[in-house]
Amino acid sequence: MARVKLKIIKMLFCILIAANLNADEELPIIGDASSSVISIASEYNLGRLYMAQLRKNLPEYSDPVTQDYIEHLVYRLSEFSQLSDRRLEVVLIDEKTVNAFAAPGGIVGVNAGLIFHAESEGQTASVLAHELAHLSQRHFARRMQRQKDRSLANTLMILGSIALAGATSNPTAVLAGQAAITQQNLSFSRGDEQEADRIGFNNLVKAGFDPKSTSYMFEKLQSLSRLSGSNELEFLRSHPLTKNRIADAQSRAQGYEKRKYRDSLDYYLVRNRALVHFSEMPRQAVTIFSKKANEAKTKQDELKARYGLALAYSKDKQHAEAIKLMRDVLSMDPENLLLQIGILEMHIAAENFFEAEALAASLLNTNPNNYPITMLYNKILMNKGDYETGETLLRRLSLIRPNDPEVWYWLAEVQGLDKNIISLHMSRAEYFYLTGSYETSIKHLRMALELASNNFQLTESIYNKIERSHKSIEALKSVT
Repeated sequence: MARVKLKIIKMLFCILIAANLNADEELPIIGDASSSVISIASEYNLGRLYMAQLRKNLPEYSDPVTQDYIEHLVYRLSEFSQLSDRRLEVVLIDEKTVNAFAAPGGIVGVNAGLIFHAESEGQTASVLAHELAHLSQRHFARRMQRQKDRSLANTLMILGSIALAGATSNPTAVLAGQAAITQQNLSFSRGDEQEADRIGFNNLVKAGFDPKSTSYMFEKLQSLSRLSGSNELEFLRSHPLTKNRIADAQSRAQGYEKRKYRDSLDYYLVRNRALVHFSEMPRQAVTIFSKKANEAKTKQDELKARYGLALAYSKDKQHAEAIKLMRDVLSMDPENLLLQIGILEMHIAAENFFEAEALAASLLNTNPNNYPITMLYNKILMNKGDYETGETLLRRLSLIRPNDPEVWYWLAEVQGLDKNIISLHMSRAEYFYLTGSYETSIKHLRMALELASNNFQLTESIYNKIERSHKSIEALKSVT
């Protein structure tokens, strides 16, 4: 069923960008009147609907450390992009295959498999820079403009029909039309891809990454394609790897002087988290990282391998060994926050809650509102029964990350344990809204409304949120 849902949501995105046009058609100028076929505001709203359906149908890679890292990498790249609207949202998908995509309204989707397979920070950044270029050049709006039916409402109805198929676990209607859909050009046009390659490369270099990262990533994709077959690489289906693209990437990288390019240690630590996550058995990861540690030729290579080994030990429930090893790793780079968070994770896994609480409080004091630290601290507070403090921390985080369903989920859990029932329903409503379950969101809002009594300000807020969900439901209705 997960595979079916995955196919449905990918087809959803394909249909959103599909158009019956010649791939070599000349690109319109963004500044001309025809580009107003879909406004930036409409793209943003469409993106929120798409994101909710994405979260509803795909397994998210739930790791605040990796989420925080990828978000910062995307934001860094966006600073060197031509994006006029930088309200970006990043979703990590728990899939081992290589894929990344951009959807209207600043949505950036990243398979954890991209981190797993990319061998450097620059390689991952090259893919993300390419996707941000699709957003900055508003390629979705261009596709819409070139369609015969330029109606945003029609696009929303298509999205709604696919979302409905996913929600009812009856994808037959969508899958039956797959043959017809594949006759269309489901990827961006050749011109769009060339433009995204060129602009993405320039922004990648401006952000401080190795100019050869793109060609190295193309080589990696070719290798993976030969090993698994191109049909297994979703990224290559939506971004065909032609000889011209590879040659252009290699040509652009020439002429740059050799120097030290950005390639942070944190990327390799995050990548090792993915390697442990996708290992079939913890013992397998222990063996792999033990070998890497023994073969390490530099201090940094040893640090990376020992960090991965500590994670593998922890996953294998060898907690004492994991903590000891992580302490050794931290002594090699005492200021590294990911290593400090690693110690905290090890203590929580070992149920050393006294040590974990002291460390979490200290780390949060020096890193206020840090996403992974706050989420980990809340676990400790929940175990301790200090729900009030946990709610305070998560409420503060919800103001910073209002579109993060994970924050609202755990905030609701804490409020429920603290018997704060109105707030429980409000937080659950927000969680279900962000994950596309609009009817369930309304249900919780109505429960909160019954308890709100004569609190005019609260009831007004609840009515507004109910109306918001109704509007989303209307937008997703199919033609019936």
